[in-house]
Amino acid sequence: MTIRHCIEIWIAIVTGLSGSLAFAQPFPDRPVTIVVPYPPGASTDQLARLVQPRFAALLGQPVIIEHRAGAAGTIGAAYVAKSPADGYRILLATQPILAISPYLQKEMGFDPMKELTPLTNAVNAVLAVTVHPSVPANTLAELMDYGKKNPGVLTFGSAGNGSPQHIGAVMLAQRGQYQMTHIPYKGGAPMVTDLVAGHIRAGIVTYSTIKQFVADKKLRVVAIGEPRRFAGAPDIATLGETIAGFDLTTWLCFVAPAGLSSSLVSTLSMALVNALKSEEVSAKLLDLGLIVNAEGPDQLGKMMRADYETYGQIIRQYRIAAD
Repeated sequence: MTIRHCIEIWIAIVTGLSGSLAFAQPFPDRPVTIVVPYPPGASTDQLARLVQPRFAALLGQPVIIEHRAGAAGTIGAAYVAKSPADGYRILLATQPILAISPYLQKEMGFDPMKELTPLTNAVNAVLAVTVHPSVPANTLAELMDYGKKNPGVLTFGSAGNGSPQHIGAVMLAQRGQYQMTHIPYKGGAPMVTDLVAGHIRAGIVTYSTIKQFVADKKLRVVAIGEPRRFAGAPDIATLGETIAGFDLTTWLCFVAPAGLSSSLVSTLSMALVNALKSEEVSAKLLDLGLIVNAEGPDQLGKMMRADYETYGQIIRQYRIAAD
């Protein structure tokens, strides 16, 4: 081999290495965006803002929160699903977007089971059956009795058509054998506003959004949806204590566009899990009624598939429609 050939080989090796290094930039090298598909003030917004500082510190880059509300959260979800799979845009998703909307919305614009990558489950949002103080009911049994004696008078709000709150209200009315008028809203926050004002009589809401109103006696909780009594409100009975075997839970999670590399899934999921499980963040979330259950992408994937099947059965059984 001549000296010239050796030099040519050396140049090729060096050029190849430098090219590889040029493309192997560390992630992230710019801000990461969390898309919240609901209006500010909802439990999704509260979760995002509590996770944001710790998540940013772990990534070493700023984290931006972007609200893209509408169509029961599917507008923001579709926006992320169609985004580049580069790790710079992730979605704070809810159980309804992933497991309920596919059955109720004819044109979601994407398939959540195929076009999103699980990062981690985040929290269980404690749901509460809540009434305006004008409703003469302190317990679930009294609320059901009021509904029976006043058919159709009980206006029941929810975070939107096809939301767990909507499905829960329908199931509760059927099991309690009373009539109610469902009033859907575009998110939990505007529904709570109307509930506090007395424009609607009752609703199933995330405990985090009404905790202060309950403390100020502007709202009253008659039952908690969790299978066991919630440590943050141990005096409030569960649904199952009145209707055996009945509970209502919902969860929030983080997902990314489909096709995200395993290395980026690992980086993002580890940072999110660590942020969620940090003592300061988890304590604040629990105080809001959000129970941390961050377990990574595999567990979230199982939850998504299981609830997709379960809610499909419930929606067909109770003939729940979006309109």
